[in-house]
Amino acid sequence: MKDGKIIDFINQNVENYNKPIIIEKTMYSEKKPKIPLSFLIHHAYLAMKQKKWRTLICNFITSLGLIGAGFSIILSSSISSNIKQAYSSLIDQSKIMVSLKEDNSNYGLYSGSFYEAIDLKNKYSEYIYDVGVDYIADFENFFPDVNCIALTNTFYYRPIEGISARHINEYKWLDVNPPMTFYPEKVDSLNEDEVVLGLSINMINDICYALQIERTVTSLSHYLIDNELKIYFDLANDSWQYSDQQLVTVKAFSLEKNPCIYHYDHLWNEYMLETRMRFPTSDNISSKDYYPWVMKKIPYLELNVESEVFLKHALYQEDFEPYLLEIANTKYFPWLYVGVEPKEVSRIMFLANTLDNIPLRYIKAFQEVANDVINPIYGTAGGYSIYPQSLMMGFSNYMYFSTSIDSLNEIIDINTSLNLEGNEKSVLPEDVLCGHYSQNFNNGVNFSPIKNNLFSGRLPESDDEIVLSKSMWEKLIQNNTSKDNIIHISFVINESMTSDGHMKRDFKTVDLEVTGLIEDERYLIYQNSDWLITFFQTRLGVSSYFLGVNSIALDTIDESQIEATIAKLSTAFPRYSIINPLGEINASIDRICSYIQIALLCFSIIAILISILILTISNYLHVIESRKEIGLARCLGVNKKEAKKFLYSHSFLLCLVSFILSIIELIGLSIFISYIISHQLGGGFIFSFNIYSILLMLGIALSVSLLSSLIMGRSINKIEPLEAIKT
Repeated sequence: MKDGKIIDFINQNVENYNKPIIIEKTMYSEKKPKIPLSFLIHHAYLAMKQKKWRTLICNFITSLGLIGAGFSIILSSSISSNIKQAYSSLIDQSKIMVSLKEDNSNYGLYSGSFYEAIDLKNKYSEYIYDVGVDYIADFENFFPDVNCIALTNTFYYRPIEGISARHINEYKWLDVNPPMTFYPEKVDSLNEDEVVLGLSINMINDICYALQIERTVTSLSHYLIDNELKIYFDLANDSWQYSDQQLVTVKAFSLEKNPCIYHYDHLWNEYMLETRMRFPTSDNISSKDYYPWVMKKIPYLELNVESEVFLKHALYQEDFEPYLLEIANTKYFPWLYVGVEPKEVSRIMFLANTLDNIPLRYIKAFQEVANDVINPIYGTAGGYSIYPQSLMMGFSNYMYFSTSIDSLNEIIDINTSLNLEGNEKSVLPEDVLCGHYSQNFNNGVNFSPIKNNLFSGRLPESDDEIVLSKSMWEKLIQNNTSKDNIIHISFVINESMTSDGHMKRDFKTVDLEVTGLIEDERYLIYQNSDWLITFFQTRLGVSSYFLGVNSIALDTIDESQIEATIAKLSTAFPRYSIINPLGEINASIDRICSYIQIALLCFSIIAILISILILTISNYLHVIESRKEIGLARCLGVNKKEAKKFLYSHSFLLCLVSFILSIIELIGLSIFISYIISHQLGGGFIFSFNIYSILLMLGIALSVSLLSSLIMGRSINKIEPLEAIKT
């Protein structure tokens, strides 16, 4: 044909077949045409791949909303439980802490009553021998012009150097500490104006020279048999216009390295300084008096047992609660106790207790109220400190442990003087361990009340013996070739700042015998609870002023009843704060986590609303871009409901990708936070997924997909197939 006209015609012969036409009868099908799922997913994938930036923004915003919801569940389960577990490694969750609600201490230092000391001496005569008095005064500056004893008569004046006014105060009780030998013979009694002198060889020579006799012990002894030897204390302070001479008779003498005075009268120094010299006294030890010649007067208890035995007994007696029992030292007797170990001192200073402490006899009362509390640990300012709110327990100052005295001395030398920017030596020798309340996070040495289930050995019998955990002993003896069971302990007893900006530390080193081992992976020392007070006082010389109990840690037998136990004790002892510190921490963690969870949920809701809006816009654009495919499907017989699957598949695939992305982001975020918390708490932090968080995120993703699809579903109904194909 050309231009609508036939230009040629060919007639082909077609054979006529006389055959019957078979007509097949088919059933009418009501099955509606459906779009294959694979096609829908592939179509949605191609659309997302073509619009990368739009897809990325939509996925990111949707994943943020999912993360907020999922992380809120993770926070309250995985992270919260790991934080609690990290804190539980510091303090046993079965412990309760007793502490003062208010500190009503008066930090002045006052003398105790002499007459009350006498009453206690009469009541506890099996421990206390008698009561004496001590005067705190700068005797050298009291009498700067003349301060000696002298021999004199009408013809000469001969001062004898070696004994001064301080010896009057620091005299020795002749019935308690008699000399080895008396010259010329032992004296059974003395009048107030009679004394026994402990003399050095030089002093004997000076006295013999003044007496014009042979300079020997024998000649002086013979002189005392035949003659009366009188000396007098010659004292003068010109600025006070003070001068005094007190005459006494020497009845006997002993040969001593350090000169001294002996007397049977236990208040002889009071007789001399107050009765004869008429010096005024004060019981306010810490204040400075208006008149410089006022002496501070303190009673002291002379014991007839070891100080450790007496102090352990007095700790639990109500009669001694109003007083501080201080072992006498060079602060009170500068000459008498030079180089003397605290446990060897028999004089106990009798001071008023102005500190607000927890009486140790309350331990029995605590156990009567709640019979499941055991193993008390006493917290003090200068021995073993307990800080309930901070979850810190440990030695108040740095304490080092080693079986090698050389390794211990190395650490002492390094830490004796530190500049302001210095710190404790962080890397210790392999055979040295450190204990301090700040060392909880770093495998420091801690204390535990003694247990009867010893791995090996026996229980301690004195403060010089101790039990260790097996792991601590193995750590200390790894380089030790000695076969003895001695460990050396060095404790910081004093810290002071020098003018050049260095901190100077004084250490006290003592030896302890290890009598047993207990199976435990921690570094622990075991002893009786009162060891935390008496050891520091009788072995390390820590003042009782810093050993008052301000907090007590107690174990509970039944952990499930800990809240009931706290309620009982709080009702019976309302003056004290009684808490389970780990319970308080756990409650705080739960409270903080709930606040964070609420904040995350609010953030998640906002992000989800935004993601619904973004997803709806994305779906709208997808519907516009897929009009031809939707129209073609409609022309092929697909109904409107089936055609909406183009929208559903796209929305579902977007949210599925957002869900997977949110899981990856959640894992990364949780691991990062776990690392930060682990680094801060110094322990391992185990991240664990909570299945509920995954299900919640999946549910939200499906809900967002469905909601967005429902919003845009009407736009599918409005599409005209033929118009869509033409577009």
